[in-house]
Amino acid sequence: MTCSQSFLFTMLSLALLSGCTTVEEQPSSDNIATTTSVDGVKVVGVAYKCRIDQSESESQGKFEKPFLIEYSGQEQAMLVERSGSYPLIRVESASGSKYASVDGMQTFWGKGDKAIITLNHETFHDCFQVKE
Repeated sequence: MTCSQSFLFTMLSLALLSGCTTVEEQPSSDNIATTTSVDGVKVVGVAYKCRIDQSESESQGKFEKPFLIEYSGQEQAMLVERSGSYPLIRVESASGSKYASVDGMQTFWGKGDKAIITLNHETFHDCFQVKE
């Protein structure tokens, strides 16, 4: 099995097991996070919402799109949203943490409680961690 096949197999395994997460109390933070273990590797999920401006013809006001980022170590992550799960690998960033899919269609860049998420070439700039 090649390295990329092994990585994809690992990420697919994480995606299949992502439904088996449990909510863990975090006394030092108000952020919602989930944890689980896959083959001894701790996976931590952090929930985000991205604000979306709607045109006046559709509806006035802002709407929010939910995302989940599941970290498995510092080098791999999974971007999860309603249409599916997308494996990401850590890439170089001047600041914060940045992850991208192999094809570049999905990215996550986070710094503190804020994030920028790209899904299938649509970029959401106003993203924030979900608080309890």
